[in-house]
Amino acid sequence: MEQQKSFRTIYDETRNAMLRFLIPRIRSSEDVEDVMQEVYRNLYRRMEKSGAPDDPMRYLYGIARHELARFYRKRAQKRERETPLTETLEDDAPQPDERLFLRERASAVWEIVKSEPLLSYQAFTLYYGFDETTSAIAQKLGVTEETVRKRISRTRKRIREALAEREDLFMDPSEPQERRTK
Repeated sequence: MEQQKSFRTIYDETRNAMLRFLIPRIRSSEDVEDVMQEVYRNLYRRMEKSGAPDDPMRYLYGIARHELARFYRKRAQKRERETPLTETLEDDAPQPDERLFLRERASAVWEIVKSEPLLSYQAFTLYYGFDETTSAIAQKLGVTEETVRKRISRTRKRIREALAEREDLFMDPSEPQERRTK
């Protein structure tokens, strides 16, 4: 009973000072109340274990700083979890060495495609570069859909064969070196 009375006295004497300390640091009044509750809950627990602190205001400022840090840490974690996928994909972008590897491979593929007959080149480019359907490509090029599918298939086969000859374009730079030499 004495502990509750002592706690109430400290609370009454320090409440306004704590509010003046927290309000400029936290925008939402609901969040201020939550942090205040945590600060005084910590004080109460401390008083249960070892009685009232010698300098309650100093003790409360220490707890308040700790609770503010915890509050902002939780807020940052929540924002991180709520970040849209499009923003997180930027963090997953390839590293410079991976970009070089991908660019070299794409360049090699592009050279192979450019060396194909015109009809194959057009079909492949429209299909993979512009996401056209085979029927739409057939209509644009004035050929049958079967011809478009065969041209794309043959071009892919030639790309695979040409790249197989150049193993360096298939070796991922993130793989261990010993695995790449096999």
